[in-house]
Amino acid sequence: MQKLNPDNLRLSHVLYQVKDLHLSVEKLQDAGFIVEYGTEKSKAYNALIWFEKGVFVEIYQNSGLPFYVKWMMKIFGYQPVLYRMKKWQSVGEGWCEWSLESALNDLNAEKQFFINEKTEYKFHKAKRKDIFGQKLRWELLMPNNIDFPFLMSVYVPNPRPKEISHPNGIKAVKNIVVGKEKLDFHLLNQLLKNQEGLKITEGKGLQTVEFLDSELKIEEILKDFSF
Repeated sequence: MQKLNPDNLRLSHVLYQVKDLHLSVEKLQDAGFIVEYGTEKSKAYNALIWFEKGVFVEIYQNSGLPFYVKWMMKIFGYQPVLYRMKKWQSVGEGWCEWSLESALNDLNAEKQFFINEKTEYKFHKAKRKDIFGQKLRWELLMPNNIDFPFLMSVYVPNPRPKEISHPNGIKAVKNIVVGKEKLDFHLLNQLLKNQEGLKITEGKGLQTVEFLDSELKIEEILKDFSF
């Protein structure tokens, strides 16, 4: 049995929900970010803002799961995952989720930890092709408690650029700002030993993201859209 090592977990990435992915990407590029679509542009429902280290940003649009897929998810007990996705959609436009990431290729220790804590979750092995045709694989653990961040394993292979220089000069995410309301600190403090870069505030869920040495805000860049 693999034992949980809190040193293996770190802040992973944050999700920003948008209504129009392509327009949002253009706006972010105009603001000096290098933005990479999650897959081929015509098929993409997400895009990524990478940094050489630390938290990265995912811009997310409704993946448009067909009705039959949602129905199958309900049948096979994945209703909590649908609730989580519905929570993202309810934001409309804005920050909707944050996550934790293991340094390992699997989430075996984390699954056992949740079992020991009698905390329900859903597990999924994910894969996608990136814009370079590279097949990425990773694991996802989604707690049934939709107010708790989801967990993921490291991407295999690692798609993060070794060097990246955003024209706006931003080098990293300094802090993610998360509301304390309904956040299970008992679980969080056991899972995440190093909480540098996590700023707790009033409210509920992910509030905003602060960049290193910059006052630029994603929500300010995208706020002027009229859909």
